[in-house]
Amino acid sequence: MKNLGKISVIVLFLLSIFVGSFTVYSISKVQSYGTLINYLGIVRGATQRLVKLELQQQPHDELIAYIDDIIYDLKNTDGKYGLEKIPNVDYQQQFSALNTLWHRVKSNIYAVRQNPANSPLLLQSSEVHFEIANNTVFAADNYTTSKSHQLTLLSALMLAGIIIMWIALFMVYLRKLYSLESSNKTLYDITTKDPLTGAYNFETFKKKAQKLLTQTTKKYDLVYVDFADFKYINDVFGYKYGDEILINYAATISNELRTEEVLGRVSADNFVILRYYNEKNDIMVRQQQVDIKITEFMHAMYGGQAVSVQCGICYLEDLAEDLQIEGILDRANYARKTVKTGLNRKYAVYDESIRKQLRYEKSIENRMLKSLENEEFLVYYQPKVDLKTGLATQAEALVRWRTDDGMIIPPDKFIPIFEKKYLISSLDQYVFKKVCAFIRRRLDAGLPVNTISVNVSRLQFYNSDFVKTYEDIKNTFRIPDHLLEIEITESIAFDNVTFLEKTVSELKSKGFLISIDDFGTGFSSLSLLKNIPIDVLKIDQSFFRESIHKEKDNIVIKGIIDLVNKLSIRTVAEGIETAEQVAFLKSVNCNMIQGYFFYRPLPEDKFKAILNKEYAVKETAPETDSKVLAAENWTLQNN
Repeated sequence: MKNLGKISVIVLFLLSIFVGSFTVYSISKVQSYGTLINYLGIVRGATQRLVKLELQQQPHDELIAYIDDIIYDLKNTDGKYGLEKIPNVDYQQQFSALNTLWHRVKSNIYAVRQNPANSPLLLQSSEVHFEIANNTVFAADNYTTSKSHQLTLLSALMLAGIIIMWIALFMVYLRKLYSLESSNKTLYDITTKDPLTGAYNFETFKKKAQKLLTQTTKKYDLVYVDFADFKYINDVFGYKYGDEILINYAATISNELRTEEVLGRVSADNFVILRYYNEKNDIMVRQQQVDIKITEFMHAMYGGQAVSVQCGICYLEDLAEDLQIEGILDRANYARKTVKTGLNRKYAVYDESIRKQLRYEKSIENRMLKSLENEEFLVYYQPKVDLKTGLATQAEALVRWRTDDGMIIPPDKFIPIFEKKYLISSLDQYVFKKVCAFIRRRLDAGLPVNTISVNVSRLQFYNSDFVKTYEDIKNTFRIPDHLLEIEITESIAFDNVTFLEKTVSELKSKGFLISIDDFGTGFSSLSLLKNIPIDVLKIDQSFFRESIHKEKDNIVIKGIIDLVNKLSIRTVAEGIETAEQVAFLKSVNCNMIQGYFFYRPLPEDKFKAILNKEYAVKETAPETDSKVLAAENWTLQNN
């Protein structure tokens, strides 16, 4: 019985769909027939007007063409007016007569134009035409009225069916209404909220925040929140602990939010909060209270381990321009980044200094493409000194920007902007081509050359055409193998080990040497050195800064050098500035040194002078005192 009831409802439902569809179709047909009747009326009236004009010797060919088009469409249904054909015998007979009479009227019109004495004949045919046109209109109208009556009956049947259907559906599915409401709420949450924290997802946050900003006169601020070193929490204590922190933080903020305030999660450990205030200090106090609570929560778990919360705050009343939510987010995020880079401790407010930095970045951004076209970038070379010979046997290519007004911009001022605007690959290739051209000129002149390393950005490295592009440039300048070294940073190396291994192998097969730069700045893995066929390991300068753990640093450095030497990997120590550091590195068998103790980055002409000088004395000075060499190099660089 239960199954029969379900089948009955389904059948009734399908029948209702059929009847409804048929009714819609019939309504459409009747409407189209109504249009057809209108055009029949036009034919009737326009013909009478045409005859009147012709009898007054006022020819009107445009009106004839207009009536022709309508008659054609009424007959064939494929004309410009899209008229339907009425499937009724009486109508078809009347229309056929109307069509014949129209052609007779046209014939008589042309006869009148040739001889006005034919006017009575035209007048007679127009009267007959008018009568037949009336009959045709009446035939179409009668058919349409009949169809309308049928539609009324079908509509009544459909209404009865729908009433029965809804009674059945109401009886069967009444109990499911509550669960449906629950499902709808769940669906809304899925599409608008972050599944982990319950905060609005980023897109929904932006929509709601923009709506609040346009509908109220309250003073608002936007806080961009970031947890410092959150990766440490996930790596050391596990993602579950990290998730608990994020959930608790979102709940803490949600509990203190007021009406017309909104919280969103950007991604990972980033949140955004739109709040209103009376006094600016209110926002700072509220945010500090939330951050204190989350810090206490973290201290209560896992032995008191905690990470700090860093916030960028943008007060809308401080903005010089009227911005949409995207622009406000950018400014709060930029303020947050100044905390991240250590310019502030935990909170940064978007202010004039940050505005100046944004304007500076914008000016750099506006000149980037033009500066590449104008070749405003200079390649500097910082030699790497072999500790056994004391000679500069290799060098690293570095980039400087000399603007058209002669100002030199250091790389830390423009490279981050190139990376942000995805132009860093173009700059990478620019430097690489300049290095290849430099080597080619020296080879063609029969002058000595050294292996030169070039830096490759993350964006360049993960470009699918990276290896082929660099191979093509190398081949274009006919650079012999092993004169070019590709430097990749440690952070790139650990992004995707499988991709790294594949790419390094391809580069090696094309005659490139490979080095890992900044080793020791991230989560270094010595096991990687075993699997990836690199040639050089560059030990980061952070190991050689003044530190209370100097003895431990030296032990680590010695261990790294001992290990990589056994793997036949050469070592380069970066940022070396003192004779003491040189002596230590020489004692632990480091291969090369790069730093101000020997050489600063040099423009091409000074680098060429050093190359020529050192190759001239290479055979006569295999062992040179480092202090003497450093003094000579300083003199050469500054003359």
